Amino acid sequence: MLPPKQSHNMENSLAKERIQRWDNIKFFLIFLVVLGHIADIYANISFATGVLRFYIYTFHMPLFLFVSGLFSKKNIKQKRWKNIFSYLILYIFIKVIDFFAKWAATGSNPGFSLFKAASVPWYAFCLFAFSVIIILIDKVKPAYVLAFSVILACVAGYDNNIGDFLCLSRIIVFFPFFYAGYIIEPAKLNDFLKDKRIVGASVAVLISAAVVIVCLYGNIKDIKFLFTGRNPYRVFIKNAPYAFVFRLICYAVSALMGFAFMAVIPDKIGKGKIAKIGARSVQIYSLHFALKLLWFGLVNDRFHIDSFFTSKLLIYEILVAVVIFVICALPFWEPFFKKLLFVPSKEE
Repeated sequence: MLPPKQSHNMENSLAKERIQRWDNIKFFLIFLVVLGHIADIYANISFATGVLRFYIYTFHMPLFLFVSGLFSKKNIKQKRWKNIFSYLILYIFIKVIDFFAKWAATGSNPGFSLFKAASVPWYAFCLFAFSVIIILIDKVKPAYVLAFSVILACVAGYDNNIGDFLCLSRIIVFFPFFYAGYIIEPAKLNDFLKDKRIVGASVAVLISAAVVIVCLYGNIKDIKFLFTGRNPYRVFIKNAPYAFVFRLICYAVSALMGFAFMAVIPDKIGKGKIAKIGARSVQIYSLHFALKLLWFGLVNDRFHIDSFFTSKLLIYEILVAVVIFVICALPFWEPFFKKLLFVPSKEE
C-alpha cells in the first residue's frame, strides 16, 4: 500500500496524463477541421483535395463531439447552467465574427440569421442542446437512449424540412456520438487505447480507409453530404426507401475511423506543447473560419496566389491551414475565451 500522499500524487499524475492525451487528440482534430474547411474550396477541382476532404469528414466532427461528450459529465450531472449557457454565448460570438468577416471579404451584406447555422457556429449550439437534452433524459437507460437516437437520425434523413434551423439536423444526427462520449469513462477508454494490438489494428484501419477512398472516390464522393450531418438523403439519392442504410454505414465508418484515430495518437508529444495547443481548440474553432474568409476574400482572390500552386493545390491548402491554425492558437486569445466560457482561473 502506498502512503496517502504518494497515492494522491500518483492519481494526479495519471489524471494529467489522461488530460494530455485528449488534448493531443484535440490538437490534431482541430487542425483537420481547419484543413477540411479550406479543402472545401478546391475539392471539386482537385482529386487529391476531394479525397482529403472526404477522408477528414468521415470522422473529424463525430470524434470532436465524442471527446466533448467525454468531458461534459460535470456540467450535465451537476447542472452547471452557467457553463452550459456559455455555449450559446459562444454560438452568437462565432455568428457575429463570421458575419463581419463575410461582409469584409465580399463587400456586401451577407445577411444574418440568429436561428440558422449552415457552417461553423452549429458546433457551439449543439453542445448547448446536447447538454440540455441529456439533463432532461439522464434517468433513462443509456442503451435505450442510444438506440432511439440512432433510429431517429435514420428516419430524419427522409424529412427534407429538417435542416439548419436551430441546427436541428445536426443535433439529431450527431447526438449519438456526443452521448456515447458522455456515458463512457475517459480513464477506462484511455487504458484500452494503450493496447499495442489496438494501435496496430488502428493504423491498418486508417491506411485501408485512405486506399478505399482513393480507389472508389468517383462512386462515393456524394456520400460526403451525409457525413456533414445537415443534409437529407435526397441530396445524393432520390426516392430510395433503403437510404437509411447509408446513414448506418456512415455511423459505422465514423465510429471505426474515430476510434482508430484516437488509438494512434500517443499520450505524450512534444513535452506537452502539443497538448497545450490542443487545450485551445475552442478558440481555434471559433476564429479559423473568419480568417479563412478574409484570406480568400481579401488576399487570395485579389492577388490570385493559388494560381502559383495550380498543380500543387494541396500544398497551398496545407500552408494556408498551418498559418491560420498558428494565428488562432496564439496564447493571446486564451484569456478572452476563458472569460467567454466562464472557465475558472483555477481548477475547481
